[in-house]
Amino acid sequence: MANPLQEYPVSLLDYELPEELIAQQPLDERDASRLLVVNRTEKSVEHHEFRELPELLPARSFLVLNDSRVMRSRYFCTRVDTGGRVEVLLTRVYEDGTAECLTEARGHIRQGERLAFRSGVEFEVLRPTGRDEPGCVRILQNGETADALRLREILEAGALPLPPYLKEELNDEERYQTSFAENTGSSAAPTAGLHFTQRTFNELMRRGIDHARITLHVGTATFLPIRGDDAATHHLAPEPYSIPLPELMRILAAKLEGHLIAAVGTTSIRVLERVFAGWRDACGALGVSSAEELEHVSDEVLAERFASTGETGLYVLPGYKFEFVDALLTNFHLPRTTLLALTYAFGGRELVRRAYDEAISRRYRFYSLGDAMLVV
Repeated sequence: MANPLQEYPVSLLDYELPEELIAQQPLDERDASRLLVVNRTEKSVEHHEFRELPELLPARSFLVLNDSRVMRSRYFCTRVDTGGRVEVLLTRVYEDGTAECLTEARGHIRQGERLAFRSGVEFEVLRPTGRDEPGCVRILQNGETADALRLREILEAGALPLPPYLKEELNDEERYQTSFAENTGSSAAPTAGLHFTQRTFNELMRRGIDHARITLHVGTATFLPIRGDDAATHHLAPEPYSIPLPELMRILAAKLEGHLIAAVGTTSIRVLERVFAGWRDACGALGVSSAEELEHVSDEVLAERFASTGETGLYVLPGYKFEFVDALLTNFHLPRTTLLALTYAFGGRELVRRAYDEAISRRYRFYSLGDAMLVV
């Protein structure tokens, strides 16, 4: 955990939200959402629409978006031994056919149990879900560990894992995916990206604002609440990420050129702060001080200096010093979550709380399918 705080009462992450402000369906148009703009320098809060984003960002801005696609990873299963019902949510799938998961059943799930999903497909429990950690299952096809082809088929056969505060079926499930989602592997949507349309990208480009795409597959670390009274004792399970080297070079070049780096979502900011930690020293060691000089650095050397693939368990609390990211676009988050803690750390708790209070008073739509906030 990269935080200087010895303790942080989780009660500081509490706030009251009227239940009717939890958005249950997306708006007809993605970019019709409202956008609350928080300016850290001026300590101001302004109210806009998301489609105004291109004109609200400084001209020399560079966006970084998470292109992860949500798996259809929610399965309603039958306990082979007893016939009881079990819900299985896969939160991370590995190439060897095993997967981290959360399970929900009336009785205790035992190690070695088999949970049948449909004909030929079962989940063998390797580790039951615990209070503070996910469980682990082996995905079986006809009694054998599922191979890569079968895994892909199985991951398209489940239900979309919508958050529990969504009480309605979505009219269009594709609206829980970003318009640019490409790499399947998340158990929840990177929701800050849900507002973007091709119209948004076209207007950003017209104004000279470019973007890059990275991938972080959302797992239990992102959406599970903080347990206990001290948020500083919480930890995040690592989540896998990747940045194609051409995209990594474009992001770093934008930073060297003095562009404002705007992370779209808390997932993007965690990857950027992980990968580009110590970026000034790394560039100094490479003898690079400009985008032009960066072009002469080979992919091999770049990969040695910056971990373009890996895992991040970066947990951010107020007091964390952001090194690479200059602006954050995010949705409104649940109380007692690491997402809200990161937003406090980036924007300042008092200012962000004032912004949340204004959003509530002005009837903004909250959580995954709701409105957005830009912190600059």
